[in-house]
Amino acid sequence: MTKVLLHRSYKARKPGVILDIPQGEAEGLATLGIGEILKEEQAPLKRAGKGSDAE
Repeated sequence: MTKVLLHRSYKARKPGVILDIPQGEAEGLATLGIGEILKEEQAPLKRAGKGSDAE
């Protein structure tokens, strides 16, 4: 599922709403200029402690 921010009304949804829809539909909305695909933020990676604070 892909998150899309609507710029125009779509299926009775107002502009500014974020939809969680399948990738194909999200790409179609972006192509038509109806919405913008939002990039999902990834959590920072945790590294094994091998620095000065490692015990």
